[in-house]
Amino acid sequence: MKETKRVVIVGASAAGLRCACRLRRLQPEWPITVVDAREVFSYGACGLPYVLSGDIEELGALRRTPYGLDRDGDYFADVKSVEVLAPWKATGVDVEAQSLHIEGAEGDRDLEWDELVIATGASPRKLPDLPEHPRVHTFHVWDDVKPLKIGLMQGEIDHVAVVGAGLVGVELAEAFHSLWGAEVTLIEAAATPLPEILDPELGEVVTRHLEANDVRVLTRSAVADIVADDDGVTVTAGSEEIRADAVVVAVGVEPQVELARSAGAELGPTRAIRVDERLATTVPHVWAAGDCIECHHVATGGPAFLPLGSLANRQGRVLADVLAGRQETFGQVAGAAAVKVFDLNVAAVGCTAARLSGDGMGVRQVWISAEDRAHYWPEAKLILLGMVYDPANNRVLGVQGVGEEGEVAKRIDVAAQLMLRGAVISDFVEIEHAYAPPYAPALDPLAVAAMAAANQVEAIESVSPLTDLSREIVVDVRVPEEREERPLSAGELHEIEVSELRGRVDEIPDGPLLVACAHGTRSAEVVRWLSQRGIQARYIGGGTSWR
Repeated sequence: MKETKRVVIVGASAAGLRCACRLRRLQPEWPITVVDAREVFSYGACGLPYVLSGDIEELGALRRTPYGLDRDGDYFADVKSVEVLAPWKATGVDVEAQSLHIEGAEGDRDLEWDELVIATGASPRKLPDLPEHPRVHTFHVWDDVKPLKIGLMQGEIDHVAVVGAGLVGVELAEAFHSLWGAEVTLIEAAATPLPEILDPELGEVVTRHLEANDVRVLTRSAVADIVADDDGVTVTAGSEEIRADAVVVAVGVEPQVELARSAGAELGPTRAIRVDERLATTVPHVWAAGDCIECHHVATGGPAFLPLGSLANRQGRVLADVLAGRQETFGQVAGAAAVKVFDLNVAAVGCTAARLSGDGMGVRQVWISAEDRAHYWPEAKLILLGMVYDPANNRVLGVQGVGEEGEVAKRIDVAAQLMLRGAVISDFVEIEHAYAPPYAPALDPLAVAAMAAANQVEAIESVSPLTDLSREIVVDVRVPEEREERPLSAGELHEIEVSELRGRVDEIPDGPLLVACAHGTRSAEVVRWLSQRGIQARYIGGGTSWR
């Protein structure tokens, strides 16, 4: 006779419900109960900003299946044969008695379990002394959309201050301005937007794009105070006071670990729940998955807190297999992420150079710009890519990109798969891709970035696209049309087309020099040629396209 286990899962979101439904398919006779404190659960939270922006017409669409059914309690009972208790709040765990204490409008009760899954997710990180006021908002759950949308529709919100230029912050900046025409001030403590996934070189590109779309961007501006009254809200950031109709604080999330603590489960250095590769906590028969746990990061080799829906869904499935007796594990992660910023698509995987350098790793970077299709194809668009690698072993530790269409995420997806397998620069150089002029260039931009890194390993050095040229000797090898489109100024500027270099070699200074072209390809070739002649030179990574 097969053993029957009672499984209780706390959290009816991506990881918890994925685990419950998968486990039901594997173990049709086991009692499975999911508990959630919210009345509305099982919706695509990552779609919330796009409801506010109007890209998704109604909030209810986020809770609906592809075939039109609402994912409510009846749906999970009738279609998935999973009991969901909501709204019931889990308040304590008795590990010895193997019971979970829950409280709801009907009173309180205890649920007995043989296996307990904690999938409590994450909650918005709050600033110190954040006032409780109708004009002060966070943006994380279903109920956060309605008050903002009503205020915008009724004309009560004309200026919004958004604190935090992370993934949610930049999405909200677009939502408030593009559909509603609201004035937006985006406030970020770091030097550039999206600092968790982009180094400053690409972050500066995002800043320019936000400003081109009439978003005021204040960087290096830590918020010191927020004061709200009946007429508006005042945000003190850096040396400025921003007066707005509403403020949204979007400074990230933190894992909800209170229940895990009550069970005696250990937390890791990120303050999320420590789990092993089978998603077991340090307490027997207590498991965890989703935005409340630590992952093992492939780039750093250490723990990381990565609250991503893609990872939570995978963890829920793996944990169901483990509970059903299968030999499954959840391995390392690379942290691939993407975000839409007006017409700009941003994606990244791995770690930024700033993060790795802060951890004491001596990493290096290269930057390239390249068309996403054959350069002669009418709809070809530029992709800007940055690559981070370890010069000690040439292992690629991060790739970041921006572009005007969805082709950026495609490159980051490929980079993620390679990085998870410990790929080095040469592995990226050798990637094979589907080529046809309407879809891709003959050399994929990801491979071009790796070739730039391979060149740098051979001492063909690049410098950051943000390098100040005011004191540099620059040799501009572009053709006149390119120079006219993007003029370049420098401390000392020599304009010599690449086709004329050999005939005008006497005009080239002795160095050290910086060589500039549009994308960095020609200038890298020139640097190699100059080095063979004994002239010290480097080139501007990514070319003038970044500037």
